[in-house]
Amino acid sequence: MVLVLCEEGDLAAAWAAERLRERSIEVDVVTGADLAAAGHLEHRIGVDGITFELALADGRQLSRARVHGMLNRLSFLPSAWVRRLGGPDRDYALQESYALYLSWLHAFEGPKLNAPTPQGLCGNWRHPSAWAALALQVDLPAKPYRQSSRDDPGVLWQGAMAPPPAAAYVVGERVVAEPPVQAFAAPCRRLAAAAGASLLGIDFAAGADGHWHFTGATVLPDLVRGGAPLADALAEVFRP
Repeated sequence: MVLVLCEEGDLAAAWAAERLRERSIEVDVVTGADLAAAGHLEHRIGVDGITFELALADGRQLSRARVHGMLNRLSFLPSAWVRRLGGPDRDYALQESYALYLSWLHAFEGPKLNAPTPQGLCGNWRHPSAWAALALQVDLPAKPYRQSSRDDPGVLWQGAMAPPPAAAYVVGERVVAEPPVQAFAAPCRRLAAAAGASLLGIDFAAGADGHWHFTGATVLPDLVRGGAPLADALAEVFRP
């Protein structure tokens, strides 16, 4: 079974789950609210190996033996879980909860799109400047990044809000790119490898000279835009 982890209202996750089912892959979607309401969680790491069992409130049972692949779209602790934490030790509780999630998500075997990291549960959330630097290292054309003391750091972290003019996706070793940027398949693959991301969305825009350049990347891309080619690439990763 492939486990799709997401927050409630994640249309891209719902789309991916349905496309995988259409391709004869067993899928179970578990939301952050499901995890926050779980009645039992057992996670052990010892000399005898790793065990993980989770009993959801609706009766579903998740275990290391049942899950053989994961599409992970949880960027941080589920909001429903975070709302339960309070008191003077809330920050400590958040850190401990994050460590627990980081560990049990790593416990699953099989392909993980994306594996959790200390910088984000579904992969490393890099600053736009870090993505630009990494893109240049793998020979993706990127404009120089500029930031001054007049810029709001919080807004800069958010990146572009409008859909990019062109996009590419790296899924495992496969690249799904829209026609204007298909020539960048090789450096896109190198960017995902350098970022340690098994699923990466990469954005492009055309400059005044008509040449396309890198504008950003995310470990939580809009999967729906990728259409059937992206659905096929996802299925290929999870197919035995």
